[in-house]
Amino acid sequence: MKHTQIRTVFITLFVTVIAFNQAVIAQKTSLKVYGIKSGIIEYKHTGSRSGSSVMYFDDYGLKSAVKNDLKSFGKTETGWVISLKDEQYIFDPAKPKEGIKMKNPLLEGFFEMEQKDFGKFVKEFYEKMGFKKSGKENFLGKECEVFKGDLGKVLIWNGIMLLSESDFAGVKSRQEAISVKTNIPVDKKYFEIPKNITFKEAPSFDDIDKLIEDSEDEKE
Repeated sequence: MKHTQIRTVFITLFVTVIAFNQAVIAQKTSLKVYGIKSGIIEYKHTGSRSGSSVMYFDDYGLKSAVKNDLKSFGKTETGWVISLKDEQYIFDPAKPKEGIKMKNPLLEGFFEMEQKDFGKFVKEFYEKMGFKKSGKENFLGKECEVFKGDLGKVLIWNGIMLLSESDFAGVKSRQEAISVKTNIPVDKKYFEIPKNITFKEAPSFDDIDKLIEDSEDEKE
């Protein structure tokens, strides 16, 4: 399950970075992930990851909870990813001893940045990922920003990902919104961290980089 959880985290981080490009910044100390205060988005997944997921969000995306009910390469991938600002909690209620808690390094950096640096940071990240803006496209009656790159295509509306198509090393997957409800009351229960789950701190990205470097040094 740990590999699946980490994989989910990377996907979440990637989508979050794209979403931030459309963020509404009211003040230097007040980031808004989405241009919509609250909502519930239902997704359909096809390809290498099939099934469904639902995202609940409030406070312009500073609180979000994603419930996954998927199958990936024949394995079940269920559970939740709750994000409270730059803190993320990944867990499956059926496996209370395997929860993961981690800092989202991207959001952590955003909160520390000055407003004037925000656009530059996102642009550089996009370039590294091979993504560039590619006009606009209508999806579910909403005008979306289009991002295309070597990894695929993403449609963003008010900072919210409505469509993601990826093709990595021949492994294709598609995630598309099938229901979009916005500016509606969202029950606070979705953002509560379960007390019966044991959460372990995940390695930071710096620690992961160091492990990779050490491994490469040993091979040499």
